Amino acid sequence: MSVPTSAPKPNLGKRVLALIGEGLKLFGIAVACLVIIGLAVVVSARTGIVIPARWFGLIVWTGFLVWVILRQYKSQLRQTRFWIAFLVLLVIHVVVFARILQQYPDWRMAWFPLVAILEAPCMAVVLEGTIHKKHRR
Repeated sequence: MSVPTSAPKPNLGKRVLALIGEGLKLFGIAVACLVIIGLAVVVSARTGIVIPARWFGLIVWTGFLVWVILRQYKSQLRQTRFWIAFLVLLVIHVVVFARILQQYPDWRMAWFPLVAILEAPCMAVVLEGTIHKKHRR
């Protein structure tokens, strides 16, 4: 008679470390967004320049987009090709959004999540195509 073997259980220590790592990543992104917003508030207060809320929305939703992509591509974070492609996409995102927010001052905060829902999968498709290209000799 054979003894049934159960599937190996994930190591609790590894799960806790993964959870802590994810928490630290989220904390880092949140702190970066808060620092940028804090700097904008200080500059606004000292110079009297009013920064519209839509620009803060861009900062927050860009942070969200960064989190989504980094979470999705955990295994590729050590690849230079990933970071180059991701940073190019991020620059394109910021430049295009800056242009849109300049042209349309009535941009609503509720439109950011709608764009993020469309933009995140598009970025993922581009990253997939970039990361998994095979080298031809």
